[in-house]
Amino acid sequence: MMQIWSEQDFRTMPWKNGGGSTTELAIYPPDAGLDQFIWRLSTATVATDGPFSHFAGIERSLAVLSGDGMDLYLHDTGDEGEVAELRIDSAPFRFSGETPVVAKLLNGVAVTDLNMMSRREVCSHTMLRFGEGDHFVQAGEAQQILLYCHRGQVSLTDGTLVRSQQLLLQEENHAHEGISLQFTATAESDICLIIIRFSATGAS
Repeated sequence: MMQIWSEQDFRTMPWKNGGGSTTELAIYPPDAGLDQFIWRLSTATVATDGPFSHFAGIERSLAVLSGDGMDLYLHDTGDEGEVAELRIDSAPFRFSGETPVVAKLLNGVAVTDLNMMSRREVCSHTMLRFGEGDHFVQAGEAQQILLYCHRGQVSLTDGTLVRSQQLLLQEENHAHEGISLQFTATAESDICLIIIRFSATGAS
């Protein structure tokens, strides 16, 4: 099954900690809230330095889509903690939702990021980033794949087009079949692809 969402389908709401706003691109199950989702994909504008929301039991991946970038200070590795440098050309960064994270903007310039969250006890995810060219993704254990076109345009082998600011959901046709996706991205494209695998006890 395949589904495509556009900007008019997305919804904007406050951050969980009230420190900003987020635009929800898709959530699973579709009627879930912040306390019940299995996975959730969203964008957010980070306009000031400050802490991230705490999400127990959640794995997160972040990719910077616009702005100069930001440094994430992760304070679970010691007094000073680890620092992750995220820029618009960086690979997605993965961390646990329980980790205390403080974001510091580079040059004080606001950034927009893409944020994938999945509930650890039910499923796992991997976020990849692609630019211009022909790409083939073979996800033999995946039940779902999300493809977000931040910039540019993507064409699938069956003729399906995913335009700028659109999100595609591809689900496996048969259980344990997995998903393969072949696509071409136009010049200057910025594509984020998320592979989703449900656990044996999870729902798909």
